[in-house]
Formats: sequence, structure tokens, C-alpha cells
Amino acid sequence: MTPYFATVLPGLEPLLEQEIRFKLPEAAGLRRERGKVFFASGLPVEALTALRTADNLYRPLLRFRVGPHKKHLADLEESVFRADLEGLAAGALTGRGPVRFKVNAGRTGKHAYSRFDAAEAAARGIARQDRRWRAEALGGHEVEFRLDLCQDEALFAVRLTDAAYRYRGGERAFTTAALRPTVAHALVWASRPEPADRFLDPCCGSGTILTERLGYPFARLDGGDLSPEAVAASRGNAGEWERLAIRQWDARRLPIDAGAVDKAVTNLPFGRQISAGESLPALYADLLRELKRVVAHGGGILCLTDADAALREAAERLQLSWEAVATLSLKGLHPTLYRLKHA
Repeated sequence: MTPYFATVLPGLEPLLEQEIRFKLPEAAGLRRERGKVFFASGLPVEALTALRTADNLYRPLLRFRVGPHKKHLADLEESVFRADLEGLAAGALTGRGPVRFKVNAGRTGKHAYSRFDAAEAAARGIARQDRRWRAEALGGHEVEFRLDLCQDEALFAVRLTDAAYRYRGGERAFTTAALRPTVAHALVWASRPEPADRFLDPCCGSGTILTERLGYPFARLDGGDLSPEAVAASRGNAGEWERLAIRQWDARRLPIDAGAVDKAVTNLPFGRQISAGESLPALYADLLRELKRVVAHGGGILCLTDADAALREAAERLQLSWEAVATLSLKGLHPTLYRLKHA
């Protein structure tokens, strides 16, 4: 079994752990840290990319103690120099030319040096192992290492995935306040996707939630947005699918029959997405009233918002029970994912 860890948006660690347990039932040693889920697997790396809530996959190479003062950077360099990079060398250093690498470092705790100082010390340790390793801090690298310093402990790892993994590759159109695909997938996963689902995103924006739901069997998908630009972007991102319809509409007056939806999942408008002068409590009351109408009894509604008071007040007035599933750390905001049901 090879050890790995997956990075994830803080707050979504439990959902990623659930996904790992379901998709990789042979995985062992699962545990969580902030923004990470550790596990061991005997499957090839290609099989691990089925994890769609993860931002990146890493293989840890070394854990070691690190001191707080600048003089301890020499010890950090020496520890990395002694790390076993032989397997990486076999794959990366096959030619005669240099292999460019980058070290990304982060730190929490009291240290007399910066994360950039730590990254440079680690880079010196790597370069000492083989003269063909060449540090390239400005991009264009073939191998990327990660160094996490937490108080007096360091974790040194190699990255196994690139940006195409978390952004699903290809060209995508993103509208204002669009969710990262991995976050959208977390919302989809929290809905517990099933083949018989009649699924709805009433405020679909550029369609990231719908696109992530397309990764699982479904009976029908409906989405829409008030903005024609958003609808066009959503259609372009999702592509043509049977039993998928994306329309321009007002989510407060959906052209959908009562009880015709099993699950509704959406990133509600909040913050700068709200028009000046528009009442958030009134908007949420209208949106949730319509969702209560179209979602069948026994179905569920998942909403992401940082307007907690407005969401809870509207839910309680409409006799919808609510549960906070996760609170995210997202671009300086802390929106909460709520699960609503008919009370």
C-alpha cells in the first residue's frame, strides 16, 4: 500500500473522506488534517483520480522535525537531501538534460524565516541529490514538490496531479462567483447521487454543479439562471446530453411541476451577487418557497450561502427543516452548505 494525501478546500474534508471510502473501498489509514485527507492505497494513481472533490493528489516523501530559527534552515536542507527521491529520479531523470522542479511551501506557527526561505532550503537539498535537478521557481517545471511546516513538524511531498485535474481540463467559461469544479462536486456528492435522480440547479450560473452531476447516472437534469450570459456559458460547459435542459428563468417562478424534482442543489446568490436594494430575506423566502413546491416529499435541497440568518429564517417560516452540512473557507468567505427538507 502506498501512502497518499489529497488536498481539499477547508471544510470539505469529511465529504472527501466519504468519497474515498466509497470509491476506494480498499483504502486504509484514513485520517484528516485541515485541508488534507491522508490514506493508503494499492491502486495505480490513475484510479485515484476518480476522487473529484480533491484539488490535488500528493505522495508524502518525508516527515521530519524543523526548528524555528534561520540557522535551522540548514537542517531542513539536509533532511530533504536525505529524502528518498530515487523513484522520482527513475521516472523524471531519464534523459541527459536537466529536470526542472519547483517547491511550494506553506507554514503555520512561529518561525524566524519565511515560507520562501523554507522552499529555497528544500530546493537546495533536492539539487544536491543529482546535478540534473534544476530549481525553476517561475514555472515551466516538470516536477512539483510541496513542503508544509506546522509548528515544529515538516511534511515533504511530491505532487501527482496538475491544474487540469481540478479544473477538469479543456476550456471552460466561468461567470461571476462561479464555484471551483471540486467544490461543486462536493455539493453534488453531499446530495448522494443516485441513477433515478431528477436533479435541479435553479441558480446554475456557468453550470459547474450541473456539469459535476453529469459524472453520475441520472434520470433528468434541469438548470437555469436569470442571466442569458450565464445560461449560454452553462450550455457550453455542459454540452449536449439527453434528459438535460438548461433554460433562462426566474428561480422564484420555475416552469417545473410540483413534486417533479428529487434533489435541488445550488449556490445561492449572496454578497456581491445581490443587486443593490434587493432584500436578501425576501429573495430567499421566494426561492425556498418555489423549491419547496417543486421538490417532492422525501427529496432534499442543498444550498450554499454565507447569509446564514436569511437562509434559516426563510426555511423556518416555510416549515423546512435545516441542517448545516459543512462550513467552507472560500476566498475569504465562510459560506455554509445547508441541507433542507420538508418538515
